[in-house]
Amino acid sequence: MKKRLGVLLLVLTGGLSACMTPQSYVDPQYHKASYATIHRLAQPIPAKVNTQFQRNGQPFPSVNAELQNHVEKTLRATGVFLPTTDPDAPVTISVTANNIADLAAARAKGFGTGLTFGGAGSMLDDNYEFAFSFRDATNHKYKATYQHAIHTAIGHTERPAGLTPTTVTIAFGRVIEDTTLNFVEDLQRQGLTPN
Repeated sequence: MKKRLGVLLLVLTGGLSACMTPQSYVDPQYHKASYATIHRLAQPIPAKVNTQFQRNGQPFPSVNAELQNHVEKTLRATGVFLPTTDPDAPVTISVTANNIADLAAARAKGFGTGLTFGGAGSMLDDNYEFAFSFRDATNHKYKATYQHAIHTAIGHTERPAGLTPTTVTIAFGRVIEDTTLNFVEDLQRQGLTPN
């Protein structure tokens, strides 16, 4: 009897955890540029990259390394820039990512979802504002701001139609990739990189 009860608890717990597994969706309206729309250079431009992650305008340094890695990876993949630590690099790109979050509302939604074991699910929105700046050796400057969002469903709730669910971590990487590609494409349109 104890063995059967243990198996039943294991099955129930597994079922509940499956209902409570967050599923994230990257908002498609902010996906403008792609690797195909960016003109690759024969010789990518060395660029020093500075990043900072913020939550509601306050530094949140535990995410800085992840932000830096995603920005550098995307810049490298464009074939336009080659991230470097060389302080004499001809280009400097700075990125500040600000997660604009209503933490009290998120806690309240999460609490409600938890109380019902996922029966009353919730959709949480993470809104982001990315501030990019570019400066080259001739002191040409360019600044741009890009919005983005991740929608995360927890428990039984309506999912965004037509979007593929993923993890929060993968969604965050895609948001950084989207905004970085938008920025590089805008630099090319402004004539600030060779074509």
